[in-house]
Amino acid sequence: MAINLNAQPEEIFKKRTEFGIDQSIHLLTKIIDTSNDKNKRMDAVKYLGLASKEAPNLKQECFDTLENIFISEENKDIKCEAAKALGRLKLTKSLKPLLWGLENSTDDSQLRLAVLKAIRKTKFKEEVINLFIKELDSSHKKITAYVKDQLLVLNPELLVNKLIGSLGNKNLSNKVKVEIIKLIGYEISSLNATFKDSSYIKIKYPEIISNLINQKEVLLAEISQILKKEDRILLESSITILNFLKEEIKEDIIKLLLTDNFIVKKNAIIISGKLELTEAVDVLVQNLDSLYNEVSLASIEALGEIGEVSSVPELLDILNIEDISFEYSDIDMKFQIMDAVKKIYLKHEKNSYDTLYDYLNMQNDTIRESVAFILGEIGKDEFVAHLIKLLNIRNVDVKKNVIIALGKIGHLDALDHLVEVIQNKKAYWLIKKVTTDALFNIFQQNWYKFDSDDKELNRSLNKKIATIIEYLREEEKENYKVKLGLIKLLETFGDERALDALLKRVNDFHRVVRIHASNAIKKIEERLELLNSD
Repeated sequence: MAINLNAQPEEIFKKRTEFGIDQSIHLLTKIIDTSNDKNKRMDAVKYLGLASKEAPNLKQECFDTLENIFISEENKDIKCEAAKALGRLKLTKSLKPLLWGLENSTDDSQLRLAVLKAIRKTKFKEEVINLFIKELDSSHKKITAYVKDQLLVLNPELLVNKLIGSLGNKNLSNKVKVEIIKLIGYEISSLNATFKDSSYIKIKYPEIISNLINQKEVLLAEISQILKKEDRILLESSITILNFLKEEIKEDIIKLLLTDNFIVKKNAIIISGKLELTEAVDVLVQNLDSLYNEVSLASIEALGEIGEVSSVPELLDILNIEDISFEYSDIDMKFQIMDAVKKIYLKHEKNSYDTLYDYLNMQNDTIRESVAFILGEIGKDEFVAHLIKLLNIRNVDVKKNVIIALGKIGHLDALDHLVEVIQNKKAYWLIKKVTTDALFNIFQQNWYKFDSDDKELNRSLNKKIATIIEYLREEEKENYKVKLGLIKLLETFGDERALDALLKRVNDFHRVVRIHASNAIKKIEERLELLNSD
């Protein structure tokens, strides 16, 4: 058959049987060497790589051509196509030019990715796996994503073994080590290794566990250096790994808590909390008084996660100071202490709350308002009586937190006392405003009881509503924010009795009060209309 010397590479490849495979390869090679058309040369390189598989006798010739193009070609796109073609050859000797290309393509992500893919097709064993691990340092997302995907294809035992082995390499950057920890954590998690139950992986993949244990010093040392709480994936992966080593590394972690290295100490504190190491509590308590605020804050959080009730006095004592500026200068620490204490008690609900009651009665307003907040967050009915005792206290912050806590708990025993706060003409408007919110919460949590068979309870609840209605009607000079709180309450829980008081507020001095009162009337009338239609 006559051959058209101007044929396109694709046509030559499709008609290779008619032309003859040897002749087709020679034509493709000629196009590569002589054509000035970039796209035509690219196609010729592509189809030369495909055709070479069918001509064993010309494989060396094809390799030489492709190697020469890959090394000497200046056009990046053609160079990438040559890399792909070398990969298709799957010849071990292709590694040499490909590795050379990798060393000389540091700034070109497209070429570098093409070379990595070609290397992957050629060989994916010891030295290539190590090479891919080093590529985790790439600043190009496509490259790191590809490298991760290829590493995760490996047998789990082999992958974990190679990754852990690489951690000890001092030439690797922290960025690579972070990615290694993430990959190990991901691989273990994907093998059904949950934080609470690791039995499956221990039975199915004992080699992984034994490898982790054998390399526990390296793993703990590296994690304690590179851990960043802000990196959620890194944190989760680190804890997944260390959870398997918990019994073996307890003493090592406690030693790290005593180090002078700020970064290691802080990370060891985080690890102690996440692993819930009760053995670390005493040292964590010592670190509460650290010169470094970050260490103190991390220790507070860790104690909350561990949940040891014995640490509660140590935490609350931090707030037992006379300097009133503490509340403003260390507001983060204050809230973290409250959150930690709350977590401790929520973790051990059967424990006595006597310690909290003792601190609630201390003559320190910062502690009292903090404990009141904590009691509200825990939300036990038994707290109500203790909180009510503090309603007459003069400190606004304490009283405010007590009222908010009573609202969160939602027990009916607080109603009478809160209504009294509303009626108290000397009470600060802010206290009255949070009281309206607390009343709303209590009514909302107990609204179903309005229709109960308990006549005494029914009468009592309706009496409270009537008192609120009367107050809104008569107290024209009340702060407008308090009025808005009462209007919101009546809009949701009021009945026909509330309409008169709301009508009076439609003529209020404040425009916002007039608008809300008008809307409340509409809501109540709509509700009454629905009830009457039933």
